[in-house]
Amino acid sequence: MHGVFRRLLTLVHWLGFSCLLYWLITFLGISVAALTEGLNELKYAMEDITSILAIMWDLDEAEYPLFWSLWLALAHYPIVWVLTGNKSLFPWRNSY
Repeated sequence: MHGVFRRLLTLVHWLGFSCLLYWLITFLGISVAALTEGLNELKYAMEDITSILAIMWDLDEAEYPLFWSLWLALAHYPIVWVLTGNKSLFPWRNSY
């Protein structure tokens, strides 16, 4: 049973880390695209970023993967830390 629990936590850690990378790439992509267009487009990019963040709190958006990926990206680290005591953010540095 211990092996199954360990594999499950490893899966949660990798999924959460992948979602975190996805969100970082999304925000950097929006920001860089806006900066290359000029400061005039930065206002519209900030509106896009705030609308993406609004998805997190709108339960009507729960059918979209963006909603769940953000929650998993934010919640995976505390879950793994509380259940295992592993403080490493990176999943390849498992100590459990």
